[in-house]
Amino acid sequence: MGEVLRLDKSHDDVVMGFLSKCDNATIYHTPMWRDVLVETYGYEPFYLGYFEGGNLKALLPLMFVRSWLTGNRLVSLPFSNICGPCGNRDNFVHLVSQAISLRQDLRAKALEIRTQTDFNDIEDARFTKLSYFVTSVVPLESDPEIVWKRFKDRNVRTEVRQAIKKGVIVRMAGESEDDIRIFYQLVVPTRLRHGVPPQPYRFFRNLWKWMYPENMELYLAFLDDKPIGGLVNLTFGDTTSTAYIGSNIAYRQYRVHQLLFWKSMENGCRRGFKRFDFLRTPKSSETQRYFKRRWNAYEVDLNYLYYPQVKGTAATIEETTKYRMLTTLVKRAPTWFGIALGRLLYRHLG
Repeated sequence: MGEVLRLDKSHDDVVMGFLSKCDNATIYHTPMWRDVLVETYGYEPFYLGYFEGGNLKALLPLMFVRSWLTGNRLVSLPFSNICGPCGNRDNFVHLVSQAISLRQDLRAKALEIRTQTDFNDIEDARFTKLSYFVTSVVPLESDPEIVWKRFKDRNVRTEVRQAIKKGVIVRMAGESEDDIRIFYQLVVPTRLRHGVPPQPYRFFRNLWKWMYPENMELYLAFLDDKPIGGLVNLTFGDTTSTAYIGSNIAYRQYRVHQLLFWKSMENGCRRGFKRFDFLRTPKSSETQRYFKRRWNAYEVDLNYLYYPQVKGTAATIEETTKYRMLTTLVKRAPTWFGIALGRLLYRHLG
């Protein structure tokens, strides 16, 4: 018989050894991502491991989100597109049952588990399952030219060539915190244009602290030595994921995003990654989904499970009146207000 144990930092080497051999693990399962979230937002981690014969067989990361705004919740994991159980699927039931008991002990309003249908989906009648989002994945090859020729819309290649012809240069960055500050200055106006408060600066600083260079890539785009765009990728196993992007709207016609995406795909091929993940897109956003399909991306459903009630921002439909009101407010607000709002709100939104 096996047993479920709560893991702490003393188990990190065991966890990393387990994850390195696990075909349904992601960057969000790693201790490094845990440290980013805990240090940035102060969440309490509850990492559950199922052991047999002293060997770790399955893992379920959880964090307790205490919030007067969105309710106390147990989440796997905040700000993670996918982070349900990983490892041996036959052992998931033990971890999920323990998580349900833990929710009750903590008096949390809800337990939320975020899964992906091709990785670690769960069929459990105790949960309400919602599927508002997809993730979009581009298959990579060792030869980037193969990926380049597979793009379903030739305009993708045209747009990348246009950026290069106009003099945009993409460089790998991240050797100093100054690069993180440059990236943040590009992220803030980008988030505000979309009506979303920016993450606090300390979040990106902690990403750099805990993940660079092994599991984080920073690309910066320049025109005449002026930074006009940036992209952060998170990497783990055979996957590189485009996690955060920002750009100067004055240079939109330079196709900066397209060049950043291509350069990160190209580098992913050379580093031996098999998948480039565009990450979460609302199913209702046909424009975003079409943009990603142009790059030869296929879609996979993200299933978010809730017990005993649906609670949390990941379940929010972006077409709701409240969501539209918030985005309108953020778009019209001055930059300082948007930054302050992000600092105030983000720990409640995980």
